[in-house]
Amino acid sequence: MASLRSLAYKCLTMEPIELLFLGTGTSAGIPMIGCHCPVCSSPDPRDRRTRPSVVISYGKTRVLVDTTPDLRLQCVDNGVDMIDAVVFTHAHADHIMGLDDVRRFNALRGGPLDVWADAKTFSSLSKCFEYAFREPEPDPKVFRPNLIHRSIQGPFAIGDVEWIPVPLFHGTMPILGFRVGGLAYCTDVNQIPKHRLIC
Repeated sequence: MASLRSLAYKCLTMEPIELLFLGTGTSAGIPMIGCHCPVCSSPDPRDRRTRPSVVISYGKTRVLVDTTPDLRLQCVDNGVDMIDAVVFTHAHADHIMGLDDVRRFNALRGGPLDVWADAKTFSSLSKCFEYAFREPEPDPKVFRPNLIHRSIQGPFAIGDVEWIPVPLFHGTMPILGFRVGGLAYCTDVNQIPKHRLIC
């Protein structure tokens, strides 16, 4: 049975898809540093919200969407012990700065992880995390992420399921949402341009 923090979707042509919310907070997280408003001061654990990231699962495949600065604890708290790929929506710090933490998944799987990103997002990733996309070191004592860049230029497949990028705007910045079977995931969006919709 899906928990309160996950939603199950069924598509006529495929098995169930599960969306697990790892974080749903603002870019500063909730509570925010130095804020003493009723929400940030609340003792209710539901008012403690980390930065936005999700895991989309189907069959035996688990895909992490965005890598927040809170990623390690998000995975520990939600029992995410393995992922098969990472997909990025955009390159803002609250969505990418936890990328180094995926090295633990490299260690657990004993191999590299595919990282799906459009050209603009990958440009930022390669500046911050250039070391993570190099060829693996022959020295087994070197412990860093082992990532393979996969370019998003249109629909792509992870496992046997197609991912359809959905162009969106975050303010004036073009970003991506994704349609996976009967599920659509769109974060940080203020506008869906009609002329760019992918059906």
